[in-house]
Amino acid sequence: MDTSAKPTFILVPGIFHTPVHGQLLADALHAKGYPTESISHPTIGPLATTAPLNADPANIRQVLEKLINDQEREVILMCHSYGGIPGSQVKGLERSGRAKAGLKGGIVKQIYLSAILPLEGENTIQACVAVGLVGGRGEWVEMDTVTGTVVHTSKAAPILFHDLPNDQAEYWASKLEPIAPHFNSDPCNQRLLGHRCSEGVHILQKGSRPFT
Repeated sequence: MDTSAKPTFILVPGIFHTPVHGQLLADALHAKGYPTESISHPTIGPLATTAPLNADPANIRQVLEKLINDQEREVILMCHSYGGIPGSQVKGLERSGRAKAGLKGGIVKQIYLSAILPLEGENTIQACVAVGLVGGRGEWVEMDTVTGTVVHTSKAAPILFHDLPNDQAEYWASKLEPIAPHFNSDPCNQRLLGHRCSEGVHILQKGSRPFT
């Protein structure tokens, strides 16, 4: 690996979000010379009805292992909202630990953007309750009784995209996809850091809302 190369950004989206929602950020990072890849959660979109338990962390680890083990890349992991749950399950891929074993590459920084940061063994609901973030879900999240998936309601646009003009908020809300119902109950395993206030970077958004 070229040691002068910039680290690769891996964008881990939140509930209902797909790589489409992160494309503007990915384009901006590319313009600055940062290789960037957006995660597509198996639990969100066409596979939401069939995605197995813990499919999202397994998918993220597979993407990271290809970059880190095969290409010896250094990675910045950016997790948004629900993405903090599967995105935290990357123990063993951090650069510091790999360097001690004589290996190159690894995660050099974790960024949590209005994200959920769980403890080992916690699921989404437990992590939110632990820090007093409860309530509000009924406003913009509901169960689709036909497909068995969790979907957003018409109130999602002003809640999730409140910092955008109405037309843009409605546009990005129209791109949201259903999510598997077990997203709230999958436990966090192989967490990289053992305490809730990690050494990563936390970015809080004014007006952020919990979804549990």
